[in-house]
Amino acid sequence: MMMGIGVMTTGNNRQRKNYRFKALKFKGRCGTVPTLHNTVSAVGKESFMKRQQEEFTALYCRLSQDDGREGESNSIVNQKEYLMKYAKEHGFPNPKFYVDDGYTGTNFDRPSFKEMSSDIEKGLVKTVIVKDLSRFGRNYIEVGSYSEIIYPEAGVRFIAIMDNVDTGSLESNEFAAFTNLFNEWYPKSTSKKVKEVKKAKGLAGEHLGAPPYGYLRNPDDKTRWLVDEEAAVTVRRIFSLCMQGKGVSAITTALWEDKVLTPSAYKVSKRIGVAKKSECPYNWEPATIASILENVTYIGVTESFKSTRLGFKSRKRIPTAKDRRAYIEDAHAPIIDRDMWEKVQMIRENKRRPTKSSVTSIFSGLLYCADCGAKLSLATANGYAHFRCSMYKRTSRAKECTQHYIREDALKQLVLKQLQQFLSYLQQFERVFIRQQIDATLAERRYELSAKQKQIVKDEKRIKELDRLFRKIYEDNVNGKLNDERFYKLSDGYEAEQEQLKQEIEALTAEVSEADTEATNVSRLIAVTKKYTRIDELTPEVLNAFVDKIVIHEREKRDGKRTQQIDIYYSYVGIVDIPTDEEMREMEQEYMQRTTRQTA
Repeated sequence: MMMGIGVMTTGNNRQRKNYRFKALKFKGRCGTVPTLHNTVSAVGKESFMKRQQEEFTALYCRLSQDDGREGESNSIVNQKEYLMKYAKEHGFPNPKFYVDDGYTGTNFDRPSFKEMSSDIEKGLVKTVIVKDLSRFGRNYIEVGSYSEIIYPEAGVRFIAIMDNVDTGSLESNEFAAFTNLFNEWYPKSTSKKVKEVKKAKGLAGEHLGAPPYGYLRNPDDKTRWLVDEEAAVTVRRIFSLCMQGKGVSAITTALWEDKVLTPSAYKVSKRIGVAKKSECPYNWEPATIASILENVTYIGVTESFKSTRLGFKSRKRIPTAKDRRAYIEDAHAPIIDRDMWEKVQMIRENKRRPTKSSVTSIFSGLLYCADCGAKLSLATANGYAHFRCSMYKRTSRAKECTQHYIREDALKQLVLKQLQQFLSYLQQFERVFIRQQIDATLAERRYELSAKQKQIVKDEKRIKELDRLFRKIYEDNVNGKLNDERFYKLSDGYEAEQEQLKQEIEALTAEVSEADTEATNVSRLIAVTKKYTRIDELTPEVLNAFVDKIVIHEREKRDGKRTQQIDIYYSYVGIVDIPTDEEMREMEQEYMQRTTRQTA
């Protein structure tokens, strides 16, 4: 229990009475300060004088600043000089400074303020003086709580010089609450302006945060990033391991075995930024691997506004929805090519989970039922791994689907043979394949697409014409040439037509863009095939590079033989009809003859 001394005089004889104060802790948001209740007790004069010598006057100074600076700023120096001068001129004893330089006023989580609150709780401070209320704080509710409740109950006199606030005087400013309200409005307004500036920078492609693992700040322009080649090697390896079918746990194990430094340990070794030294510099976490694999930064895209603060008073940040984030393409040099990144995302969506017997398969997540569309699940029986429709597995009694059974070893042989034929086809007849794919998707649509392009131009001209007509009828209405009823009828019709035209343009543009994308996708698949000269073994990396999904049909009996159709959907282009060798030679001859006629 803390003790305090108070002195009271009454009557003409100025009889002195001593009071003993019982301190009760008042727990506020930013510290513990006492409220005092008086109980009469006898305390000697000598004890009172000794206590008075121990008490001092708190002179509190504060300044906000975005970037910490060594030493005290000039503003803090000026505040100290101003407060010391006031304390001497008005006879306040034992002045002591409490300085928070570089701390926001929107909350009271400040070291010197906490120290002052502790001294008040001990009964060592009887007066708190600040230059103005904004130096004390910019949260009008808490500033008012301290100045009007907490400090008066603690027997502490509070003075804000420039705002004419003095809880020990009857002439104290009665409009202090309004001053506090305005002081809070200032950081709120500033916070809004800062957000707008950051938003503009983010939309312009400037990086608002620290670069991730694999990048460094450009020394000539801090808002731009450069590839850190040493760390980029590890990033590429992580993506490559994922393409090989490794999960995040397996990747962490591989990096641990090769003693690859974690991102934080790497920063410590290179003295980059501020990072804590780890006792286990090679202990990669699965969450770290997952965040690297899902980060669009590595394909040259800047993702801005990933999180936001709850309010200008709060430090807590919450993630923003994906559709509210900004994505700036080609903001910096990529470390991973887009094709690999997109493949990795597909692999991550179809995570390979082991069976109860700890068996995994490279096909897990890629197989689909041809009849119900459900994924095929992996199982083992009699020492063989096999797949069957997951819908059949769940509803076998209801017979909502059939088994679609296929053994893994048989599927491997079939897919490997198909990929080998496909690669051979592309290597020998690339031009035929490109022509075949483009012709199949665009030839019959070329006239249709041309008509749609013309329709887009026509619709855009009509929208401009409607704008002109709307301005004309508006002017006629203002000038009295067109009554209100007629004006509203015409304007509603024009607006409805404009909205319909805008929707039509959007749909037509999407169709034309889709056709362009199809041609681009053929080139992307060609680029993948050029990385391989031959395929001798079906590995997870090969499978993920060439195949998007595989559709399994139910087995059938034809002419006494059991057959089963399998549809392979190749990356970017879908199903490819691979011709026989003889058919390919005929197509090549036909293509060469056509080319000769065109150049003649």
